[in-house]
Amino acid sequence: MIPRWSATASAATGCTGAAGLAAAVATSPPATYVSESGVPGAPHAGLYAASMLFLALSLALLAVPARRSCWLIAASLALAAPLAAVSSAVHCSPGCPLPPYESPATRDLVHAAAAIAALLLCALAILLYSLRPPPDRWTGRLGIAVAYPPLLLSAAGILFAGRSLFTGVMERAALVAVSAWVVLTAIRHSKRP
Repeated sequence: MIPRWSATASAATGCTGAAGLAAAVATSPPATYVSESGVPGAPHAGLYAASMLFLALSLALLAVPARRSCWLIAASLALAAPLAAVSSAVHCSPGCPLPPYESPATRDLVHAAAAIAALLLCALAILLYSLRPPPDRWTGRLGIAVAYPPLLLSAAGILFAGRSLFTGVMERAALVAVSAWVVLTAIRHSKRP
């Protein structure tokens, strides 16, 4: 009963967070980082922060039913949740400077490290689901097909291109793909007997 309730709540909070994040980022130029929408003074900074907290809550709630599949999947999701919350609470400086092309402040590094670590842990959960027997395997393989390409391209963009249209678009695509995977996985868990 609790895993199904938690899965349903994860899907609802994930949808809310993803929709809020999309609305917060919608008016920003596509060549900017998503995190720039959370800088104090940005038009939708409060919405960005709240949306990231909803996504963090969605990850924490998904960890509960994920325990039935594999404790390591549950642990990766449970660890990703507070990191996503940190990326909401610790905003970057205006322009969100990132190495190797810009000189970041400490808070920029904390924000970026938390966000990247949360996404890496989600990617680990996706991989671990793909190694499980059915029906978990389908969820993992779909995640690999949909989320891994933009995650890898976003990382390559940050490392090799820095702030650019390519990096901005890939970062947005990666967040959409991972958020969609979390919601879909939560829905699948909510339908299990």
